[in-house]
Amino acid sequence: MTVSYKSGLILMDDALRKGASIGKLEKASTALAGHRGIRTLRAVLENADPRSESAGETLAREVINALQLPAPELQVEVQTRAGLYRLDMAWRDRKIALEFDGRAKYFDYQPSDEAIFQERQREKALMEEGWIFVRLTWADLFKEAEVKSRILEAFRRSRGIASNP
Repeated sequence: MTVSYKSGLILMDDALRKGASIGKLEKASTALAGHRGIRTLRAVLENADPRSESAGETLAREVINALQLPAPELQVEVQTRAGLYRLDMAWRDRKIALEFDGRAKYFDYQPSDEAIFQERQREKALMEEGWIFVRLTWADLFKEAEVKSRILEAFRRSRGIASNP
């Protein structure tokens, strides 16, 4: 109740992913009616999702929501000839994958060259299945019009849908 909506959403997604009970939090929020920040808390509770695995994914999801685009499914598993892969977000019916690429993905968990090689193999296998990729970085999250344009272009390419999905 003391932080901005976006900060609260990041914190709530993380708390839910770590096991916090949305039901208990919603119940506790009813006792706080009239307190400063309660509207923000309620909006955060309404939009929180434990499937967001990073602050970047949470903010990407919020950009999509703010742009009034159809909500993607989170942490989508896709079987390919090369194995089972998981996408950060996807519009499965359109075969559009949205991936948030933070530095940690390529530098924190294994040697960078190996991370890049594995990511390229994964992307190639998914593209062979017809998936279209939209990749976002931290900088992209501050360019909402550009992000919307890129996602809409992916929707157009994914089966020639109209420009307003």
